[in-house]
Amino acid sequence: MSYQPLLLSFDEAAVLAEELEKDSLLGRGLRRDMAKVKTYMDSVGVEVPTKQGEAGGYEHNRHKQNYIIMDIAARLFLITKNDMYRDYIVTILTEYAHVYPELEDNTSRDSNPPGKLFHQTLNENMWMLYASCAYSCVYHTLTDDERTLITENLFKPMIHMFVVTYGKDFDIVHNHGLWAVAAVGICGYAIGDQESVDKALYGLKLDRTSGGFLAQLDNLFSPDGYYMEEPYYHRFSLRPIFLFAEAIERRQPELKIYEYNNSVIKTTSYAVMATAFPDGSLPALNDSSKTISINDEGVIIATSVCFQRYEQNDTLISMANHQQDVWIHTSGAALSTAVSTAKEIKPFSWGSIFLSDGPKGEKGGVSILRHRDSEEDDTMVLLWFGQHGSDHQYHSALDHGHYDGLHMSVFNRGHEVLQDYGFGRWVNVEPKFGGRYIPENKTYCKQTVAHNTVVVDQKTQNKFNTALAETKFGQKHFFEVEDTKLQGASAIIEDYYDGVTMQRSILVADIEEFEKPLVIDVYRILSDEEHEYDLPFHFKGQIIRTDFDYSIPTKLSPLGL
Repeated sequence: MSYQPLLLSFDEAAVLAEELEKDSLLGRGLRRDMAKVKTYMDSVGVEVPTKQGEAGGYEHNRHKQNYIIMDIAARLFLITKNDMYRDYIVTILTEYAHVYPELEDNTSRDSNPPGKLFHQTLNENMWMLYASCAYSCVYHTLTDDERTLITENLFKPMIHMFVVTYGKDFDIVHNHGLWAVAAVGICGYAIGDQESVDKALYGLKLDRTSGGFLAQLDNLFSPDGYYMEEPYYHRFSLRPIFLFAEAIERRQPELKIYEYNNSVIKTTSYAVMATAFPDGSLPALNDSSKTISINDEGVIIATSVCFQRYEQNDTLISMANHQQDVWIHTSGAALSTAVSTAKEIKPFSWGSIFLSDGPKGEKGGVSILRHRDSEEDDTMVLLWFGQHGSDHQYHSALDHGHYDGLHMSVFNRGHEVLQDYGFGRWVNVEPKFGGRYIPENKTYCKQTVAHNTVVVDQKTQNKFNTALAETKFGQKHFFEVEDTKLQGASAIIEDYYDGVTMQRSILVADIEEFEKPLVIDVYRILSDEEHEYDLPFHFKGQIIRTDFDYSIPTKLSPLGL
């Protein structure tokens, strides 16, 4: 068979071209991308920084934008057949190929291994993945000399960095590991290097268990598809999963990757989608940004591919209608058509759901109760009691877990009423070293008091010790949702504080006399010793009335003093 682009065949691209003028999600997406690429080409042109800058600084973002634009332009080249896109990609790839061998490693600012373009190899993985996809779209137009230059000077040295220089990190079962194997596998397909593809699929030992994409799919998620680092990092893992899976399906269909491990790719996609609040935002458990939603690129890709590869259900149509976007791909075309032809599209809802945590579902989980009233207004309550979102065996930069057992979030009337704090971090701010977790992340954000759960003796759960916290997880007591008028969830945690057992039970009750459902929260604490208990509620809004007397401090002072 003649060489085909990795993710979009020539025939498929011709079909997508028919959408260019249509007023559909795909048509609007294509025109948006065309405008975006034109603006970048006109304002930036070809710029390949050769000096180091701060992580998240100018150089970082230029390299990042370069791979994003290359990826978009590559698909536009296939769809529009406009050589302007092809020439831009070839020029920029050639420029990188000329300078990459001479670049020095960046200076790492944390425990992440550095790359030549970025301060951590994770970003270098992402660059190679997207650049490889772009390369595959213009491969048929390149001369032998151009292919040799780009392959030998750019892609092969990158692969060597990931599988040899930093081979110890290549096989880690983690979302960073997912990006590494996906990048090497996709690049291997693009340049015809099956040996590298096999390492990406089966691990450096080629044993299918110690590392590689299949081992990731076997070990990274719970039976319900949940990922221990929580939704913010979970959605980040979807991109490499789907981009690599789609390439595998097209190059090695005999692997039946979408059916692998009981269709775990679908299961884990639905799991992260099912955690979303009604406004589309994702719960900010652990070190999470409160700005991430189902409009994230990975979730958009997952929504489109799941619709084409698995099942064409109404919930995915509702998701796409909320996102107002689809992946520029044949799967996105199918979903775009479904949205355009649907007679009625209701707001998306995955219903009440319990998602187990841990490789065997044995480490607690998250219970989510949902209620939709006659006015289509959604109430959602989340009770968290899974495993700590870190692994102290990995480098400290991956320590994202919070001390938040039995935390509760409540969403009602269009916003998160009782909310999680998320992380404390500067992102893409050069004066702040480009983007770093700030001291507040450890001194407050991770602490139990920053969450809606009981604090014992003004201390943090599990002695604020990552290794200790990894040994603890909650237990589901009950999860009852058959009666939509009265739903309930309950969980127990033990010895998060020495000698203290806690149980939290939450009911969502639809009572005729009330306009909205009542959220009833019952907290039970058992201990043989006397303790001081505080139950903070981080409420988004202003207190206007209470049934108890309270005093207002006349002078503010730092918390804890």
